[in-house]
Amino acid sequence: MILEQKLLAIQQLLEHGGPDAFHGIAEYLKEDNREVRITAIAALGELPVNPMIKSVLLLLTEDPDEEVRYLALESLWEYRGEDVFNAHIRRLKDSDELVRMSAVEGLGELRDARAEQYLVRSLSDEEEIVRRDAAAGLGKIGAATAIPVLQKQLQQEKSSLAKVGIYTGLYLLGSQMHLQSLLNLLSDPSYVVRCAVANSVVTLADQENENGIKRALKAALRREFTIAGQSTLQEVLDELNS
Repeated sequence: MILEQKLLAIQQLLEHGGPDAFHGIAEYLKEDNREVRITAIAALGELPVNPMIKSVLLLLTEDPDEEVRYLALESLWEYRGEDVFNAHIRRLKDSDELVRMSAVEGLGELRDARAEQYLVRSLSDEEEIVRRDAAAGLGKIGAATAIPVLQKQLQQEKSSLAKVGIYTGLYLLGSQMHLQSLLNLLSDPSYVVRCAVANSVVTLADQENENGIKRALKAALRREFTIAGQSTLQEVLDELNS
């Protein structure tokens, strides 16, 4: 079976669902081809929560392939338990920055207060994307005691991308003025930062701030000159409008 056929077969198993979907998709994890394995992992993450899937994904967080570890953590977002929590903690010291990013992001999604100390440590990570998601994660878990830490981090942070996470975290912890600070970064020279802001504010929108967020995004879209930036801004606006 050629590569395209294997990828199609995985997609068909996912679409059809049923009791055989897990076992059929899991067979493709034995493949040597990375793309096939990654596609299978992503498919497992879309299936309904299942203890067998959880066990497989936990094992894959220790895989030698960094992309497999990254995606396995991401696919565990819907799962809970001490084993899931510990799997994320172990990967905070991963050699790959994307795996560490997925680990801190996952800790935020778990909404477990015990993650505070680990997310605070990750504010010192050498990679800005890890620091960004660690700061946002502190907001997601409601770590009010981390507010002074985030404020101190903001004073010394040089990366605009990391500041996206700090502003997000502080806003989630009750500092409403930082929403405007976040929106101001829609004028940052880096389209990566502008896209990160758009993806962050869509999660912060509520009845009180939604109109202001939409106005800022529309203004940013009018002046956006990159295809990636235009696409991200339009997708976020569409999501808000829906």
